[in-house]
Amino acid sequence: IRILRVMDAYFNLSGQNTFVIDKKEQPLVNVPASKFLRPYSKRLSFLENLKFKRIKNAMVYAAKNNENYHLWWHPHNFGKNMDENLQFLERILIEFSALKKQYGFVSKSMNEYK
Repeated sequence: IRILRVMDAYFNLSGQNTFVIDKKEQPLVNVPASKFLRPYSKRLSFLENLKFKRIKNAMVYAAKNNENYHLWWHPHNFGKNMDENLQFLERILIEFSALKKQYGFVSKSMNEYK
């Protein structure tokens, strides 16, 4: 199972994993994770562009279809190889900015899903 999760970070094995939140006055809302942002790995560095493409394609799909995409990570995972991790995150934020301009894609806090 773990190897499939790792492979899914680079190759689309599980779909876009975007979602729509049904806001029916619920006290709790399930915000599913779309993708875990795996930290940079020197051993897998040759796959970094595939990882970016995987995330970008899902974000584009979500933006075009007015859906949500929940990219999550643990900040402590960025402690090792910090430059590579922050550069990768910057690429994602640049893509997000372009999608915001083109499709009105928005960033939300967990509180905004209530």
